[in-house]
Amino acid sequence: MIDWNRMWQEARRRKTWQRKTSEDWNKRAAGFARRHKNSVYVKEFLNRLPLSAGMSVLDMGCGPGTLTIPLAPKVREITAVDFSPGMLEILTAKAAEGNLNNITTRQGAWEDDWQALGLGRYDLIIASRSLAVDDLKGALDKLRRAARGWVFIGDRVGSGPFDPAMFAAIGRPFHPGPDYIYTINILYQMGIHARLDFIDLPPAHSYKTREEAISSWAWMFHDLTATENDKLNRHLSERLTKNNHGHWCLRDEVCPSWALISWRQTTHQHD
Repeated sequence: MIDWNRMWQEARRRKTWQRKTSEDWNKRAAGFARRHKNSVYVKEFLNRLPLSAGMSVLDMGCGPGTLTIPLAPKVREITAVDFSPGMLEILTAKAAEGNLNNITTRQGAWEDDWQALGLGRYDLIIASRSLAVDDLKGALDKLRRAARGWVFIGDRVGSGPFDPAMFAAIGRPFHPGPDYIYTINILYQMGIHARLDFIDLPPAHSYKTREEAISSWAWMFHDLTATENDKLNRHLSERLTKNNHGHWCLRDEVCPSWALISWRQTTHQHD
């Protein structure tokens, strides 16, 4: 039998991009929150959740509350977990601003002991674009054990948020690493027949300033040299155009999409 978890680990070792540390995400927290607040992905993800007012929810890898904040008024309680204190600070500030008192935050990671974090069982678990882990099977098993209802995962398709053309422009090779197909196959080997859907995103990005556009793409690269930075600036300058509202727009060469993986955990599926 194919060991999909081992294949996932091998594919991750070949990938070009590096996993972001907690400090990396602290630096990106404010910009990330601003860019994703009203994204098509967020709206589509939320629209597909089977919500009810009495639900308890776990948002694993919650970031700055991109999904937590709009979900909070629709459910009984949410536990939001992230390993970046900077992200959790923004989430907490947003919750206070919106007078949302049903959100509990926990600083923690997939690899941590969830019981030690105070995590229990939940009616709905969401893990949106947060499964950048070495032991994918272990992470999925934690979701399974913590679920007493639905689990929804937002997972990468192909190159995901990365733009291969930008790697080519600065002269770096690009290996995207594993995507959703590994997740689906590991779940299958765990006895979970998950549903698979896709969220297609618009091909254009809009930015208020040229500088914002450049910084929003520079995050893809680790340790840019001065020469590489110049090449990236030239490449983006060639692709950026101004719209009628005075905003800078960049059109993707390939229309990006995300996989939406879901299943309903039943009592007999637990060990």
